[in-house]
Amino acid sequence: MTSEPPRIRSHLARLPGYAPVVPLAERAAQSGLDPEDCLKLDANENPYGMHPKVRKTLSEALADPHFGSIYPDPNQTELRAALSRYTGLDPSMIVAGAGADELLDLTLRALLQPGDSIITCPPSFGMYPFLADVNELNLIEVPRDDRFALNGDALMAAVEESGPAAIVVLTSPNNPSGDLVPRELLCEMLGRGATVMLDEAYIEFAGMEASAQDLLGEFPRLVIMRTFSKWAGIAGLRLGYALAHPDFVANLIKIKQPYNVNQTAEVAGIAAVECADEIATQIESIRSTRDQLYRALLDIEGLSPLPSHSNYILVGVDPGIGAGLQVHDRLAAVGVFARTYSDPLLTNHLRISVPRDDQLDTLLERIGSVL
Repeated sequence: MTSEPPRIRSHLARLPGYAPVVPLAERAAQSGLDPEDCLKLDANENPYGMHPKVRKTLSEALADPHFGSIYPDPNQTELRAALSRYTGLDPSMIVAGAGADELLDLTLRALLQPGDSIITCPPSFGMYPFLADVNELNLIEVPRDDRFALNGDALMAAVEESGPAAIVVLTSPNNPSGDLVPRELLCEMLGRGATVMLDEAYIEFAGMEASAQDLLGEFPRLVIMRTFSKWAGIAGLRLGYALAHPDFVANLIKIKQPYNVNQTAEVAGIAAVECADEIATQIESIRSTRDQLYRALLDIEGLSPLPSHSNYILVGVDPGIGAGLQVHDRLAAVGVFARTYSDPLLTNHLRISVPRDDQLDTLLERIGSVL
């Protein structure tokens, strides 16, 4: 008999793990503040939260004594039908998951074997290198330029060199820089036979006209990821979906966990689609506040915000007023929780999620107080 725990696979034991944001209550306690007096701007959540109609629908569903006592529909029939109405695509091109993260992982596992490659363009979403590590994939990084724009020539060279056994993973708008993937570059990669997994988690804040979903019919190697976490304000319920060729979707449905979307998330997602026009009013408010915040940050000496198509702004911090982490900590002390990074490319940067319009003055006052 041994007292040692079972051994995890060696490559997993070596992983650093994903660095998530710290919960609001914990961050507030660290700063000695009341959570109600804090601005949680570190995770790009919808500052208006769940729409009242979605909350009401959930409350009504939970009042049913049979709710949650049976398994959800493994084929996601009603949810996929709602998403079909939302996207205009046939349900056969849609599959839902427990957040887009599940579908990112599932797609990589479905298409690649250990030792195959994914191509990313850092700085970007930290989940991509995490998933590459977990799945024993070769991570090919094509860094962005000093203004965080994609290096199209270098990216195309990596695509050509890696061949068809690689997946290009891009975010549009990119997290954390907020820029869109140029349509011409996307079409060039797809036209040369590349498989592209395009993460459109924040596309609603850019405007749906910026989506690449109209390319799905022309390019069967395009897979688009979306989420309800940001635009619909239900990040805690974990609901995302993928748009792709019907054959690929059929295979994802075949290999996904049968009951991967819980009943609460499904009800909330359908309700969000039904009141999408009203949620769009919140999105317009966020976009307007984002533009006001950007202009205000431009006027603050020592800060260099980047234009953004999303619900956050990446802000360069002049070392003369302190490193990004130092400014981050000073903001946290007054109840403004922004996102900082260990990535050397982002050492002197903060990412600030867009607050509600009625919180903007408070945010700017607190930034001014520490700078």
